[in-house]
Amino acid sequence: MTNTPRTEKRKNIRFPSSRPVLMIINNKSIYATMTDFSRHGIGFVSSETADIHSRIEIHFDIPNSATNQKEVKPFQFKAEIRHCFTYSHESHIGVRIEQPSQEYLTLFDELSVA
Repeated sequence: MTNTPRTEKRKNIRFPSSRPVLMIINNKSIYATMTDFSRHGIGFVSSETADIHSRIEIHFDIPNSATNQKEVKPFQFKAEIRHCFTYSHESHIGVRIEQPSQEYLTLFDELSVA
């Protein structure tokens, strides 16, 4: 049996992250840690599982670089769960953001050229 390399399906660059996140799934608050993010998708690690194609709400904060990280910028998005893989006692949940805000896209673009 040979191992074939996994082909990358992602269209955009992803950045690693370890930001705390609040997800709301079926009116239930779930705390998670963001593992990576792109222009239109975010990955999380959580002790909870989630159903694929469920719609969720995501809340997280990012330090505002314009104010030397003394303030944080809150972000809130609706998203669709694209995958949920369970490893041991944790799940990796991948979502696609339905409508990224212009502020989020601008932040991502600034990080892409840095």
